[in-house]
Amino acid sequence: MAKHTLSLIIKENESDTRLDRYLVNSLNVPQSLIQKDLRKGFIKVNDKKSLAKYRIQVGDIIQLSKDYSEIKPKQTIEPNKKDLDRLKKSIIFSDINFFIINKWNKIAVQGGSGLKTNLDDMLYHSNLFDSRPLLVHRLDRDTSGILIFALNRQSAKHFSDLFSNREINKTYEAIIIGCPNDNEGVMNNDIEEDDQRHSAETKYKVIKRLSEDLTHIELTPTTGRKHQLRIHCKLNGFPILGDNKYYLPVSKVYKNENNLFLHAKKIEFKDSDDELVNVEANLPNHFFNYIWLFNLD
Repeated sequence: MAKHTLSLIIKENESDTRLDRYLVNSLNVPQSLIQKDLRKGFIKVNDKKSLAKYRIQVGDIIQLSKDYSEIKPKQTIEPNKKDLDRLKKSIIFSDINFFIINKWNKIAVQGGSGLKTNLDDMLYHSNLFDSRPLLVHRLDRDTSGILIFALNRQSAKHFSDLFSNREINKTYEAIIIGCPNDNEGVMNNDIEEDDQRHSAETKYKVIKRLSEDLTHIELTPTTGRKHQLRIHCKLNGFPILGDNKYYLPVSKVYKNENNLFLHAKKIEFKDSDDELVNVEANLPNHFFNYIWLFNLD
């Protein structure tokens, strides 16, 4: 058994934070390393292995069996003026507890190897807010649309509870290659995650049949598995246009498409004051450009 080199005891003002984010900030090391060491058991909570998404509680004892003091610190990348201007314009809703952006595609939410910039670092350097915004959920690098950030720990906890209890309604739009047999229905293929198969459900509704090959579709996930929408569309015979991870198109027309046509369009939830919030994010240019290209409007 590995010997613990350091133990961290969680204080009241540190509770309700994701374990991986707490350790990234406390140890100043890359998040990818923290998540890897959690899987390998080099980091434990109260003598037990824990998931990165676990929200730490007052009195929890985090045990580290590695010395992180000599590991190269997590580097933040200061964005240029153009990126900062784009970030400011992307904010589509804000109040004192949280804000929502319309994320553009090809921008990572958090840093990783080989990435020049990311939203987390942009917000850190932007000075738009008095405190560093807290990410409460994720979008893939190539997915555009609605992304929420909390402005305090109480708000982050509120959103965590909403997501855990499935009290947030999210709607996506996509352009798919092919078309479902029915104009609306449910996809419920199991999805493998963390070496286990999990149930997953996505509702779909055809918005418009664009051509013989392409369909504009609405997707509503009722579960939250990794890459759920992309996997479900692929497994059901109508992959998302530009999804080169799960589908390599045969047609030369689509083979070189480097934009993913998946957009988080709408979100609905109740805020901490029990007021209903309903926000919609405009489709990105590459959606409209494709519609124009094929004269599909």
